[in-house]
Amino acid sequence: MKELGGSAQTAVDASREACFELVSDVERYPSWNPELIRRIEVLEVHSDGRPTRVRTTVHVAAGPVTRDFDLVMDVEYSGQDAVSLSRVPHEAGDPEQFEVVWRIRDGTPTSLAVELSAQLEVPRLLPLGGVGDRIAQEFLEAAKRELERSSPNASASSS
Repeated sequence: MKELGGSAQTAVDASREACFELVSDVERYPSWNPELIRRIEVLEVHSDGRPTRVRTTVHVAAGPVTRDFDLVMDVEYSGQDAVSLSRVPHEAGDPEQFEVVWRIRDGTPTSLAVELSAQLEVPRLLPLGGVGDRIAQEFLEAAKRELERSSPNASASSS
């Protein structure tokens, strides 16, 4: 079992509402982040229509080694401040974990952050130093590109 952890944060020239709309629309992840999220299939929805459980394929590349993780994930929404996707265990005692948490904070521009934590079955000798931070950064950069692409007066600012 290998542990991954990472985080990334940046300012985006988009409203809090636009940020929340993007990260809460999990069905669209493959359209704006195809390098990392290969597929999303909605399994369960809340009465308001938002997905609460999805099946996803997450593509992880570490040097010459790549692996696709097929995960069932619960989706939780905390108002318009956060969205989290957490791997559902296959059975009691299943040690694998994968969680992505998006946080949105007010500001001018808005602050968008992503935190990643994972404990996954990967080959023992596979060096994973910095992979968690890199995955978090990839998530964040893809979200920022999509927000700036869809905003007519977005600037190219970054942090």
